[in-house]
Amino acid sequence: MERSVRIAVVGPVDDRLVGDLRQLPLHPEVRTSSSLVRDSDGLLRQQPDVLVIGLGEAPEEEIGALRLLRQLWPTLGVVLVTSAALEVSQTPLAKRLHALLLVYPDSPGQLAAIIEQARLLSDRPRAEVFVDLARGIADEINNPLMFASGHLQLLRASFEGLPERSRRDQVAAVLAGIARITASVDRLRSLSQAANGPRRREPVDLALLLQNARDQTDLGEGEQAAMQIEPGPHVMRGDVDQLTLAMAEVVRFADDLAKSGATSVLHLYGGDQAQTVSVVATGSALASWQLPTTFEPYYPSRALRGQSQGLGLFLLQTVVLGHRGQATVRRRPDGALHFDFVLPA
Repeated sequence: MERSVRIAVVGPVDDRLVGDLRQLPLHPEVRTSSSLVRDSDGLLRQQPDVLVIGLGEAPEEEIGALRLLRQLWPTLGVVLVTSAALEVSQTPLAKRLHALLLVYPDSPGQLAAIIEQARLLSDRPRAEVFVDLARGIADEINNPLMFASGHLQLLRASFEGLPERSRRDQVAAVLAGIARITASVDRLRSLSQAANGPRRREPVDLALLLQNARDQTDLGEGEQAAMQIEPGPHVMRGDVDQLTLAMAEVVRFADDLAKSGATSVLHLYGGDQAQTVSVVATGSALASWQLPTTFEPYYPSRALRGQSQGLGLFLLQTVVLGHRGQATVRRRPDGALHFDFVLPA
């Protein structure tokens, strides 16, 4: 059985932060301490995955101890807690300490995302990721736009003398291209909105959303992932529009894994505390899958040759983190990839 994530909270922080950390979907083991300098031995005994630290009025000693700790323990993720009033002045310090900056309690919705980034020692994607993102967006917009433009030119050049049915077919083709452009723009807009968390909260049945997404797919046998939904209520409070997109994306991702030749199983289970959507995939094509780059935009489309997983997995992760959930991936001892998307109920 895998051990719980260990988080050490050190220094003067808002009292609510410890409670919020303990309520994260993965239920981390949280230990508190008043001083990094005075409790260094206890910290080393705990061996935390993430250090969450608040600096006092005279932080020089703590900063020195933190620099030394980072040299001795390079795999430790560090989160510097600050208030909104001090965010601008603390940002350069966080960069020098190679720490992530958490504005609390003004931005509690970012807590899950910050902890996950700290665990992965990931501050921001590499520059090539932004290049991939720009290229991918250009392709998503430009390809259907050229498709629609070409049909319009053909329609204009050969409009005279065409039978009525041919005119309708070409107009339908143009409208289909425009619909693809609109859908791409809507996904980009949804992505930017999801990063800010739910716009509203209402009861949402994840099982129903998954089943609706499955019913809308038009795939033959062997091209779609197996779906297992455990009995019981799967209702949570969240943004129904964002969660509808997210469940559609997880179904599409699981199906794309199946179409690539992998054995893919989509599973929904949960209880009173959280709902978990998992995807487990096995296959020789996944042996070279790079776990740290899983949620980077367009990485899945590079790993799954011929599939269209551009922004889908990135959008799914963004919605989950925006709902204060966790999006993780790990490789099991048997070589299978195990994706978990945990949403607090």
